[in-house]
Amino acid sequence: MPARVSAWIPQATVFASSFCIMVLELVAGRLISRHLGSSLYTWTSVIGVVLAGIAIGNWIGGLIADRRPAKPTLATLFLLSSLTCVVVLVMNHLVGSWSALWALPWPLQVGLHVAIVFLVPSVVLGTISPVAAKMALDQGRETGRTIGGVYAWGVVGSIAGTFATGFWLVALFGTSSVVWGVAAVLAAVGLAYGLRSGFTWITVAVVAATGLLGLGPWSWAASAGEALVLREKPDENLLFSKESQYASVRVAQLSKDPDVRSLHIDKLIHSTIDLDHPDEPQYSYERVYGAITKRLAAGRDSLDTLTIGGGGYVFPRWIQSHWPRSRTEVVEIDPVVTEASIEAFGLPRNHELIIAHEDGRAFLGQKLHAGAHRYDFVYLDAVDDYSVPYQLTTKECVEEVRALLHPHGAFLMNLIDVYSTGGFLGAMVATMESVFPRVTVFTEGSDVTRDPDVRRTFILVGDDGDHDFDGLEREYPFEAPLTRLTPAELQRLRERKGRVLTDDWAPVENLLAPVVMRSSRDIAAGQHVARARDALNANNHGKALREARRAISFDPHQIRAHEIAAFVLAEQGDFAGAAEHFRTIVSDRPRDTKARIGLATSLARSGQPAEARALLEETVRLDPNNPVAWRNLSLLRRAAGDDSGAAEALRRAEGQP
Repeated sequence: MPARVSAWIPQATVFASSFCIMVLELVAGRLISRHLGSSLYTWTSVIGVVLAGIAIGNWIGGLIADRRPAKPTLATLFLLSSLTCVVVLVMNHLVGSWSALWALPWPLQVGLHVAIVFLVPSVVLGTISPVAAKMALDQGRETGRTIGGVYAWGVVGSIAGTFATGFWLVALFGTSSVVWGVAAVLAAVGLAYGLRSGFTWITVAVVAATGLLGLGPWSWAASAGEALVLREKPDENLLFSKESQYASVRVAQLSKDPDVRSLHIDKLIHSTIDLDHPDEPQYSYERVYGAITKRLAAGRDSLDTLTIGGGGYVFPRWIQSHWPRSRTEVVEIDPVVTEASIEAFGLPRNHELIIAHEDGRAFLGQKLHAGAHRYDFVYLDAVDDYSVPYQLTTKECVEEVRALLHPHGAFLMNLIDVYSTGGFLGAMVATMESVFPRVTVFTEGSDVTRDPDVRRTFILVGDDGDHDFDGLEREYPFEAPLTRLTPAELQRLRERKGRVLTDDWAPVENLLAPVVMRSSRDIAAGQHVARARDALNANNHGKALREARRAISFDPHQIRAHEIAAFVLAEQGDFAGAAEHFRTIVSDRPRDTKARIGLATSLARSGQPAEARALLEETVRLDPNNPVAWRNLSLLRRAAGDDSGAAEALRRAEGQP
């Protein structure tokens, strides 16, 4: 090999290893987002763990470089790095399902997950640069110039890996395929350094074989790959799955009758819809948005609205169904979310929504600059779990929103917080009050002082103060009660965390830190509920009950877990046990007619007909048009000897006066 060419081999080696390290680091954030979401905590953990691994690897690599010949050592290190990339895919799947981690505080859970999966690959990759630098020095050239060249080409490799991953690789191939590609590149470099080694050829064969099992389109490869955890088992309920430049977007069918579907963005279920009844909001904030909009838009036949954050486009469609002549604009940064909504979430291809795919804050600025027309309502629906786009929470942003509203328009946003700490909630109340004459806060559920430590979704409404919210709580037509925070409760928030957020100061992740510390139990409960639901769909009632009880142990107010447990216990004939779960649901949702009927049935079957009858008498007063409640009440009245009352209840069940 010519001396001029051989002089560049160490630099090319460092370029390749640095390129692969940066690709793996960026892909790490996307790989774990399926399990942990994407937030400041996940990216802090990824960057910290990878840098720690590189530092440890550099130190180990320096020791190796002084003791071993460069070329065979580099062959071994590249091949080991390739193998660790394969292990990354396996460990990420396994660690994501380890329920032992779910009970840990959220930051610790994130850090451990990242460390278990990515520390060893980072260490092994970090050993390469010192060995390559020693090889460059052994060529006898100037020390400073040689080391500077090695460092420079390492940085160039990192830059190339950054841009290639961010702008091309992930969007084109997907995260898992990119990891397999990194493993292939590392194996190829190792092969180039160790052509005469048996270990080299065995390792390359292992990587190639596992790659076929992990990516191959053949059924036998898929089955073997799933068994070895080299690829995810296909979810038979998955209707859409695609990775965008922003997130992993999936649509799953939760049930076929009714046809209920959920839109997942990374780990978060962002939207849920019943395609048989698309006009019925499934999420609390959508129901509250709807109730407030109906109150403020009473008598209107059309609205001008802007929704920042499209998600599954559930609420914008709700607006169009109630005000068909409306002009409904939606800003959704990710085109793949829109694609998923059209392909599998019921959004018609010929919809009349006006959709812009760009950042919400940039969109507001463009509208103001263009002197665009004003809106009756602006809805902010871009706060995903604990990943908060801070630029949409500041005073400057709220001022832009108000400038785009009609004089009597309203701004609605939702966020997650815990009232007892209320850091983010208090800051947003103060921020909106610095712009709007009046700010009103609603939440679905019991009074915040009754359950101050419960994680809730809060809906903030900013307006000019001339709208009437009196009686809205009484008129709220859904099972869970609507609660409005009192002036005293708002004042406690102001006193606790009432600093205005600005473009220069908006530490939203820090304000949410106390919530994140508490949230691991809620997240664990959600994971067990998902397992319980899957077991129930597979008719494995024993496992469904165990998982539901585990979910309740983490979150005693997990409604879906109580529903599953009650159903399974009733199927098993344990009506007393089922009644306890139904009783918890009714306590949390006093107007949940379905739970009331389930509780009454369980009470009657467990020898408590008087309490069951009293409960149904109250239920038909709350929901006088429910035929199931009337029919069950008819049976209980007849059993108690009240034949005329039973006949009346039966007439009501059949829709007769």
